[in-house]
Amino acid sequence: GTLKRIDASLVGRGKLLQVVHNTHATRFTTSSTSYVAATGYTVAITPSATSSKIFIIVSSSMDNKASDRTIYATLYRTISGGSAAAVTDDAEGVAANYSAAGRQYTPVTLHTIDSPNTTSACTYQVYVKANVGSDVTFNDKEGIAQLTAFEIAG
Repeated sequence: GTLKRIDASLVGRGKLLQVVHNTHATRFTTSSTSYVAATGYTVAITPSATSSKIFIIVSSSMDNKASDRTIYATLYRTISGGSAAAVTDDAEGVAANYSAAGRQYTPVTLHTIDSPNTTSACTYQVYVKANVGSDVTFNDKEGIAQLTAFEIAG
């Protein structure tokens, strides 16, 4: 029957604070071998605390367009007034699609957790690149891509 002391610094951590959702349905094609912004594939959220974590999830599709091509996709963050920076530092991004046998369409889900350490608006955007200087396409079938950002108390 003894009541234990509660550490007040732990109360509220992990709570979902807000959800922001966006959709986009236009294909994005590039032949760049460096990451480029996939126009329109963005979701913006303004964290309520610098300690917040942002969970980003994007659902769409990728098309390598031909054999021996790879399309890479990753997520970048732009804090209001700043420049875009990769959320992950992996050169191969968050997802990739390759086929030696020929063209391959694949569904893709990109997701990561970010700690932007700001209360300024953050825009998360899909960036894509090809392994060779030939066309690859994000959302080739022009389905409705889903982009969602969740703010989680830190």
